Amino acid sequence: MKVAVYHSENPVLYLALEEIKKKLHVEGILNDYDFIIFALNYRYPYENLDRDIRRVFDIDKRNYFAFHCTESIANKRTFEGISACFIKFENKGNISVYWDSGITHYKDTNLVKKLADYLEENKNHLNVFISAWHDKNLGYFVDDLGKELERRGFFPNLAGGVSSGKNFKGELRTFQFYDGNVIKDGFGILTFKNVDFSLGISLGFKPTSPVYTATKVNGYEICEVDGNKNFKNIVESFLKGLERKVEYLWYCPIVILDEKEGYVSIQRTFKEIKENSVEFFAPIPQNSKFMLSFGSPELLLESTLSEVRRMKQKLKSADVVFNFSCMARQYVLEERRDEENLIYALAFDSPVFGFATYGEIGPDKNFKSVKLYNETSLALALKERGK
Repeated sequence: MKVAVYHSENPVLYLALEEIKKKLHVEGILNDYDFIIFALNYRYPYENLDRDIRRVFDIDKRNYFAFHCTESIANKRTFEGISACFIKFENKGNISVYWDSGITHYKDTNLVKKLADYLEENKNHLNVFISAWHDKNLGYFVDDLGKELERRGFFPNLAGGVSSGKNFKGELRTFQFYDGNVIKDGFGILTFKNVDFSLGISLGFKPTSPVYTATKVNGYEICEVDGNKNFKNIVESFLKGLERKVEYLWYCPIVILDEKEGYVSIQRTFKEIKENSVEFFAPIPQNSKFMLSFGSPELLLESTLSEVRRMKQKLKSADVVFNFSCMARQYVLEERRDEENLIYALAFDSPVFGFATYGEIGPDKNFKSVKLYNETSLALALKERGK
């Protein structure tokens, strides 16, 4: 397949789309396309999105998929605005889309079962998952999906990210858009058929503390560790002499250890220091063992280079690389965040498309389950199969 990625920072949605269309025509890499993926800043008037996309690109509403983000990625750049990934299949590749909603009340609607059924039907294809953010239930929804996949005994090549956004005009905008629908409490699955792919998850944060046990947990919050130690007091000691700013803690996420083998299983990003607890962006298992960590731009980029070398053992070059990179990771990368995109572009000789996420969704170490990650760069290198 041929892929071209363009972007615009024009604050007017219609003009931004026209600018992207002009770039597409001027460069002439693609004369036509089968599908477009849009990543757009949450401040654009999404009520006009379907109308404007179809008016500018003269495309059927089933031939594009869009989602919110704080920042999107177009080739090596990360920016606020809108980016578009144009895809033209040359052989037998194609994309189909499955979507659903109701993460808030997923346990009452069999949403996990319905999604697992779809994934089982498409387990031999690549399934790219773009989800809305839900403060309380998204982490549990992903955990329950992972348990269901493990119970069924297959991993459906599932990877993706959680749409990022902000409260804007009275609503938390982390939506997806497909077939004329605004998906406010759900997800979309882009199923790529007849493609080869290589997946990598770059971490880069080094454990630096003793091992703690989370002995008093409340969902996404740690209250006490090691029986009776107030975790809030431990965390506040990091900020002594500094502004009480949670973003400073993004340089030192906790790393949760696998309960059986002791390796780093997942990272968790600090969200808020509360009165008697510390809240994270995803659930903390009761009695889980974890360590504090530290990351710098150099450490994170070294991890990405190492992961790319591993990815290239499976796929030497790609038609496109998707980069789902945590918003907190983008913060820690500082002025070097575009270097991570450039690493992928140069390694696979391909365009790069993606966005800053509120979490990354991908396999566990053994490819038996699915997890919600924080502060990683989850990369997918894709290449259409030949005739």
